[in-house]
Amino acid sequence: MSDAHHNPLSHPEVRSASTAFYVAAFVLGMAAMAIACLVTVGFDLPEGSTLTWITVLAIVAGLGQLYLLFKLDLSQAMIWHTVSLALTVPLFFMAVGLTIWMFHYLDMRTMVGGG
Repeated sequence: MSDAHHNPLSHPEVRSASTAFYVAAFVLGMAAMAIACLVTVGFDLPEGSTLTWITVLAIVAGLGQLYLLFKLDLSQAMIWHTVSLALTVPLFFMAVGLTIWMFHYLDMRTMVGGG
């Protein structure tokens, strides 16, 4: 019976929550977005360089938020969250990639002039 009344605040995932990490994730996301806006609007870079900068900034912001907000690491408390992410990411990219391929194929087949 004592197991039914355990303290939920002592759970490792709840104990890892921190205001400092949430603020750091927010600041990182805002900084990456501001830099991406400056690169897009403020500089006269070639298209490839602009796309590279935005991609790198998106990856940095995404990885930072995965670690700072979701605490995804290889610790014993969070290992299953990390495993679920590792299994979900390829499915996400397959879904997005196949959707792009499908719309490209439909555009090629249905639009006047062949897209």
